[in-house]
Amino acid sequence: MAGKCSRAVSLLADYMNKTDETKEFISGWKSAIRFELSGEEPFGLIFKGEGNVVFRNERIENPDVIFYSNSEVFYKLITGREDQDEAFSNGLVEVKGSIFDSVKFRHAAELTQEKHSTLFTTLRALSRFT
Repeated sequence: MAGKCSRAVSLLADYMNKTDETKEFISGWKSAIRFELSGEEPFGLIFKGEGNVVFRNERIENPDVIFYSNSEVFYKLITGREDQDEAFSNGLVEVKGSIFDSVKFRHAAELTQEKHSTLFTTLRALSRFT
């Protein structure tokens, strides 16, 4: 069974693919991102360069970026309950690989969440109970 972080990232990827502004932003970008979170099996995202992203509920080989974290901390980050900048500066999240790709992913995620603010605000509220 997929963990709650992988389900949240899968939902984010679905909405990235439905958001014109995000599709335009990621158009031409090819990258593979793997998430290694303690408490969950590895999963990842593949940005194909065609303005879309594919979620993979499996270990992505040879990724451009790897995010390492505790799954509880990462879930708080993705649901907006933990400040991303503080988590990175306090060493709660480690990033290996392309800084460019990690920043591009963060911006694409923020753009998607902004365009679907009602949905993601509801998810943030519901996440407090999980």
